[in-house]
Amino acid sequence: MIDFEWYRSFIYIYKYHSVSEAAKTRIMTQPATSQHLASLEAEVGEPLFIRTARKMVPTERGKELYSQLA
Repeated sequence: MIDFEWYRSFIYIYKYHSVSEAAKTRIMTQPATSQHLASLEAEVGEPLFIRTARKMVPTERGKELYSQLA
């Protein structure tokens, strides 16, 4: 079952391209925000971001999900 907090974390990661910045904005810890993303990706069944050294780049599925939520 999907938790709506996972969606909130996903939206902030999408906007800021960073788990750390999303966590700061949401006043959460970085590990908690990462766990939300991991749980959402497990529920969706595919990655929502490509992790690079400097930022999180949304996959096509991530872009689709953001469009549905926004």
